[in-house]
Amino acid sequence: MIRLLVGDVREHWHVWFGVLAVATAFGYMGGWFASFSATAAADPMVSTSFFFRSAAQAILMFSAIAGCVVLSSTARGSVVSLRRTYALWQVINIPPVVVGFAVIVQIALVGVFGSCLGLALCWASSSTVFSALFMDIDLFEGVRLLPGFSLCPAVLGVSLFLSVLGGARAARAAACTPPVMALRDEWSVEGASERMMPLRWLAALAACAAAAWCVSTVDPVLAPVDFGQSTWLVFLPIAIPALITALAPVLLPRILRAATCPLSRWTAWLLARRSAQHALTQSLSIETSLVVAMGVVAGFYSMMSLMERYATAYDLPIGSGFGLDPRLACVMFAGPVILAAVGSCANVVLALRVRERDASLLEVLGATPRQVCVVSVLEAFMHVVAAGSAALLAVVLSNMIAAHALGLGAGSAMLSVRFAPAVLIAVAGFVVLVVAGLMPVLRMIRTAPVRFLNE
Repeated sequence: MIRLLVGDVREHWHVWFGVLAVATAFGYMGGWFASFSATAAADPMVSTSFFFRSAAQAILMFSAIAGCVVLSSTARGSVVSLRRTYALWQVINIPPVVVGFAVIVQIALVGVFGSCLGLALCWASSSTVFSALFMDIDLFEGVRLLPGFSLCPAVLGVSLFLSVLGGARAARAAACTPPVMALRDEWSVEGASERMMPLRWLAALAACAAAAWCVSTVDPVLAPVDFGQSTWLVFLPIAIPALITALAPVLLPRILRAATCPLSRWTAWLLARRSAQHALTQSLSIETSLVVAMGVVAGFYSMMSLMERYATAYDLPIGSGFGLDPRLACVMFAGPVILAAVGSCANVVLALRVRERDASLLEVLGATPRQVCVVSVLEAFMHVVAAGSAALLAVVLSNMIAAHALGLGAGSAMLSVRFAPAVLIAVAGFVVLVVAGLMPVLRMIRTAPVRFLNE
């Protein structure tokens, strides 16, 4: 059985690579959290302790939701794409219960191994990265980061839990896959379309409850005289993107249709639109990864702009202001950005063979290699546009809620929207998706298309 599990992982490396890459990114950010927490706890009385404690909290706060969404969705997508393989296992008389357990073991092993790689990468690079960012500040002169080995089991445990949680329902589906599925062609096996399952409804209710609690901390009577009333509203840019992500099966297909409405008879555009719509029925992982990263980053900057307008409107003292040092921004937002980039790329690689076959079909039907490449680039653009539209909705919604709680008008909320940071993430995501999407196309162009049709 062990040889079967290992051989399956080796055979479908392009599938399990996604879980491995995302788990590595998750472990890398977890390593920074452990390092900052251990450094702050080593001597709580030193002047840098508050910074490291705050940095660890920021990493946990901004990276947790991205890690939950990306890691669980990637694990689920990996299992769904291998349903025909698990049907073949049942053909050779492996009981369905054993198939489900084997799937969970595969997910757990790949997730933990990736997290270990991420932790090792963090330990090897943390001192160099920290020195490059902060050593020109006198406060950090002579400061040495601790590795935080005591928190590593917690990081591995969270990674394991999220991986298994994401793949558990897909593992049950794999165990229930009828053996006759093995008789069907691998590419004709429909992926489980995303639906609003009970877990998603619970996540949506939890996000709504978190947003309602943030608003409930504001006293409308004290808001004009006490700036401290706005303290907990900064968590809205985390709760609202989480809500949008939980409702993604309902929202994203409609957003994609509206944002990519065909305005011409350009064949490449229509093909790319159909392909992007079909991809959404298979998995929402690409869009949700980008929504979380863009929504959290742009939402935070927009909320800071709204807080500045709030302080100005009521003539409240604002202390050191609302500017954010780029180095601190790296600490706060590196997690969502890295996880989004790796998750998007991993989910494109996940469909590597399907994309090779689709590109081959287009060329066999008369499309030139240039046209096939254009369709691939346009599809990546549509994925980014759909994710960006959903993220913009999250940013506007969080600003509107905060403005209403503070007694400001809708105009202040709209004028405070700062989507430029999200545009940078969108551009980076587009480049990643284009590169990952063109890999199978270029490979197909260098080879006879019929080869991929017969694989």
